[in-house]
Amino acid sequence: MTAVARPVPALRSLPVLTAATATLGVVALAVLGAAGHGGFASDPVGAMALATAAVVTALAALRLSRSGHRAAGRLAAGLAASLLAYLALAVVAVAAVAAGNPWAGPAVAAWNSAWIPPLALLQLTASAAVRTGAAVPWAHRLVGLTLGVATLVNALLTTATEPFAGVPTIAAESWRTALAPAGAAVTLLAAAALFLLPVTLWRAALGSHHAVRARLGVAAAATTAAPLTVVFCLLLAVARAPGDVEPSLGSVAFLVALAGAAVFAGACAVTAARGATEPRRVGTVVRGVGLAAAALLVVGVGTLVAAPGSSLGPTSVALVVSALTVAVGGGAWAGTGRLSTLLTAAPPASATAPVTPRGGAEGTNGGGAAGTTNVIEPAAPAGPAMDDAGPASVGGLTAREREVLAALAEGASNAGIAAQLVVSERTVDAHLRAIFVKLDLTPGGATNRRVRAARIWLEHARQPR
Repeated sequence: MTAVARPVPALRSLPVLTAATATLGVVALAVLGAAGHGGFASDPVGAMALATAAVVTALAALRLSRSGHRAAGRLAAGLAASLLAYLALAVVAVAAVAAGNPWAGPAVAAWNSAWIPPLALLQLTASAAVRTGAAVPWAHRLVGLTLGVATLVNALLTTATEPFAGVPTIAAESWRTALAPAGAAVTLLAAAALFLLPVTLWRAALGSHHAVRARLGVAAAATTAAPLTVVFCLLLAVARAPGDVEPSLGSVAFLVALAGAAVFAGACAVTAARGATEPRRVGTVVRGVGLAAAALLVVGVGTLVAAPGSSLGPTSVALVVSALTVAVGGGAWAGTGRLSTLLTAAPPASATAPVTPRGGAEGTNGGGAAGTTNVIEPAAPAGPAMDDAGPASVGGLTAREREVLAALAEGASNAGIAAQLVVSERTVDAHLRAIFVKLDLTPGGATNRRVRAARIWLEHARQPR
């Protein structure tokens, strides 16, 4: 049975409050911009992008809460709040600089660091949408701590030179950095931390089967949006230096990219939490990320070859960029198509036939629920919306062991089980060994113990209760 969870009361009015606050921020920046203040910080396109993203992620928070994924709902609410904070800090900083307030410098420094928390929160939201365990994963703690420290260090160690050396207000082109080596080290750690969740989730997804593989893949694609946004920011810097791109235009483009990444992560979180694994939807998500990465590569290389100091002429540059676009774009299209097909592959018609795994581990360390060739009919998604953890009478299993067995029957690999239940793979291995003993599953036979255990679970799950 599927239980419909009630949303956290505080989240029911979140979309309305977010929309009202975002509107005030957009109006305030529009007024300051009309008065000639703010530069790109008060640009209506960037302001509207942040406001829209805040509202959309607030709606995602409500839907996640209603589906029973309260941790993901709270993180999505935090994402909406961080986008509103970015918008509000822009208003404060622009107004302070325009008024000549002595706190203008710190206000600009705080605003200049406010883009970091949304990157962490969009990753955590998508990752939490596929978790069923109550504990907070160590990877979540590490990402949150590292990006939090990076935000604080960036705000404290960098200050804008007054009065911005003649550049547009708040487009701080001249910055003074204290303890530069320390700041650079924290920046590198933060950038590395943004790759932790994508790597973890992609590994869990590609080692699993059935619907769980698609859900983990959608979450992995969403977390990938954060490092891609950082790469886009770096490419804007490259485009400014050798490419002579107008800085305000590039800065507005970054705001739009950040807002788009937040919206994408919120939508993916809702999709993953609902267990929606339709091939078209999964393909859209995966292709979107792959083509975005390909576009960044083309733009980066194109900017370098088209730089004023390049020895290539206009015709050569056009040929290089065209060839690169075709090669990279075509490769990304084909590669993401194969990946989405892999993530949504249905079990074969002979799914229940006993087949000996081809080179797969028979015990607990196999890659998927059925080794490498065994595929069984997937169970209903195991998650917060599922009634309890399944049949409680299966071999006297504990509640945690039933959760592990349910995820196994759904098609999750050891890494996939660990990702969903917020435990280590070593713990999953121990639970599986205990499950095999309690179900009296000995090594050997026509099928491995993972397949037999999953079939036992499915047979019990189908029995009326």
